[in-house]
Amino acid sequence: MDEKIERMDQDKEKLSAESNAADERTTTELPAEENVTSVSVEEPPVSPKEPLPEEHAQDAAKENGTSDAEDIAEEKNVPSEKELPDDKNDAHDETSVSEPLILESSADNTEDLKKEAIRMPKADAPASAPSGPAEKIFNALSYAGLPVLLILAAAMTFLEVWQVRDLWFSDEVRLADAFMNLGSGDWLMLTMNGLPYPDKPPLYFWFMDALTMIPGVNTPMVMFLAVALSHLLFIGSIWLLARGTGHDRRESLAAGLVALGCAFISGAACYPRMDLLFAAVVALGMTCLYRGWIKSFAPFWLAAGFLLMGAATLIKSPLGIAFAVVTSVIFLFWRGTPGRLNSRDGLPGFTLMLLMILAWAAALYLGGHQDYLRNMVMQQLAGRVLEGGNHGQVWWYYLVALPVMWLPWILMVLFVNWFAALRGIPAAWKSRKERGGSSWLWIWLVTGTAMLSAVQAKMAVYALPLLAPLAVLTGRSLLRLTPGRSRFFFSLSSAVFAVAGLALVLLEVFPLVRPYVGDYLPAVPAVAEPWLTGLEGTMYMGGVLILLAVALLFFTRLALPGGSLLVTSLGMILMMLPYEALVAPSMDKLLSPRAQAEAMASKVKEGYAPAAFNVYPGAYAWHLNEILPQQQGRLAVPDLATTSDRDAWIKAHPMTVMAMPAADWDAWTDKPAGAEVVLKSWMVHKNYVVVAIKSAPAPAASEAAASADEASADEKAAPVEQTSSSATSPEGSTEGSAPEAQPAAPAGTPAAESVPASIQ
Repeated sequence: MDEKIERMDQDKEKLSAESNAADERTTTELPAEENVTSVSVEEPPVSPKEPLPEEHAQDAAKENGTSDAEDIAEEKNVPSEKELPDDKNDAHDETSVSEPLILESSADNTEDLKKEAIRMPKADAPASAPSGPAEKIFNALSYAGLPVLLILAAAMTFLEVWQVRDLWFSDEVRLADAFMNLGSGDWLMLTMNGLPYPDKPPLYFWFMDALTMIPGVNTPMVMFLAVALSHLLFIGSIWLLARGTGHDRRESLAAGLVALGCAFISGAACYPRMDLLFAAVVALGMTCLYRGWIKSFAPFWLAAGFLLMGAATLIKSPLGIAFAVVTSVIFLFWRGTPGRLNSRDGLPGFTLMLLMILAWAAALYLGGHQDYLRNMVMQQLAGRVLEGGNHGQVWWYYLVALPVMWLPWILMVLFVNWFAALRGIPAAWKSRKERGGSSWLWIWLVTGTAMLSAVQAKMAVYALPLLAPLAVLTGRSLLRLTPGRSRFFFSLSSAVFAVAGLALVLLEVFPLVRPYVGDYLPAVPAVAEPWLTGLEGTMYMGGVLILLAVALLFFTRLALPGGSLLVTSLGMILMMLPYEALVAPSMDKLLSPRAQAEAMASKVKEGYAPAAFNVYPGAYAWHLNEILPQQQGRLAVPDLATTSDRDAWIKAHPMTVMAMPAADWDAWTDKPAGAEVVLKSWMVHKNYVVVAIKSAPAPAASEAAASADEASADEKAAPVEQTSSSATSPEGSTEGSAPEAQPAAPAGTPAAESVPASIQ
């Protein structure tokens, strides 16, 4: 036994010497950072002061698969806990690396350990934030982005089609009258209130006429159905624009949700006009043009884009062509491919677009409507560009209007990392040929704003097509917000929603509490008084906004922009439902001219001739014809613009019922003796009166003139329900016998024989 123990001691000393020599070689050959790659394996320390008995050493050797000599050598070389340095995380401390691994280290082994250390995740790396329920729903819905957006858009507007409200002053009633005249007039030109209406092309009215083929759809329902379908198409065109310019499914869904959550777009969807359809067709055309320009040869895409721009021109104006041409030229120069402008694949589409527009103009010219065509080109097109007329504004109008139109998303400008965006311009320049979608959108937005600012006539709805690229850019920027920026943006949006909701609630509650707190508040302006007492249902809209703010702040992970965007858009959609069901019908008495038209109709039945003085042209014709439907033609209400026109009309029509602003009635110093106020009512921002005037007829210039008047009166003795001429032009026997030969006169002409009373 003694000999065996002595032999073991000799083996220990030999192994210890070899270990020290190897340690010195390894330390000398390997640099410090290579030693760092050796990962220490934590083993339960064994005190070297208490040697294991031989039996225990042999058992341990059998369990570990090592010889007892190796086990004892490891025992001596493993330091105890007390010998370890205080800073165990110091990677440059050689003593923190277990010596058995150092002994096994070699150059190849060290490189393997380096690779393994690179593959291993860092211990202090932050864990990714878990997705909330709203974010998961957003991601799931992005796989069916277009159908989801169309369903949400239909949910926003179905109540306005289901529950049709009255038509409002001024565009709604004017467009309705022009549409009703379409069936009894010329399909190539529009007429309104008995006069040519060259303000708008006819394609949108053809679209409404096609919708009347649906059973149960008539006027005015067709107007709300047309704008609801236009809203559907506009939201879908934004999704297609995002996909067409290279954005992924999540960004495309975000762009559509941004458009659904925009208050201005939602308001346009509830106001029957052609602007939404115009914007949708322009967006589709711009998508096709982009897909065509980025290819070396794409006749189909370019032809589709230019034909859509031609259709947009026939819907509203050639503004779509201006967007397409200017954006295309600048974009192709930006990409460094201006030669595409002369390519043979773009010329057929551009030619087809021009032929489409020229065919309509040629049909008008050959049909004898030269004056109509001249008025459209010189006054409506060139006049609005160069002079502006009633809609003239300062050049910076859209710099203020666009931010207001883009509420609440305009708050995004406070949270975008503009420094990083500016830093990325060189990279965007280098990759402009491969990644041009964002460039196309920015060029369209900037040049479109510049063109609209150069036009003298300015209205907010003119900028509606620019909200399509703005929605895509905003949706993409929202999804790229960092968690912190996303949290701050939606927190600020929640505060804005809460304040707006509280204001809407107070708007309806104020008339109830005003008797108690009115003495402590400033006087309400006279223009706001009818609105405060007339509006109903705003508290429900405000309640939805307050609930939206609460849902965002307490039940949504604001750091996840996709889910927060989904919740915000759904809240804005729900807010529109009480507006359509309660608020909009309550605004009928504030915005509709029906009450004045009813008062005029009661006098027309007694033989009075209707007229309007200093009121927007065509304000009463649609309601008057709805109340007094004609078997042939339609009643017209001549629009008198000056006091001389008014006096001349009264002289020619001794029995007249006339609508005018109450201020003009009060300022009329030499009123006829038989004039009386039939009705006084509020409309938009001031009071209007309906006055019945019965004065002595003007003396005849000669017996022949008197006989002619007598014969004309006898001929006009037919009841109003059978002919419209008896109500508007008692001496118009010539119009009654041959209305086709009577040319339409400009609005405001005082002479009775120059104002067509009906359209046959």
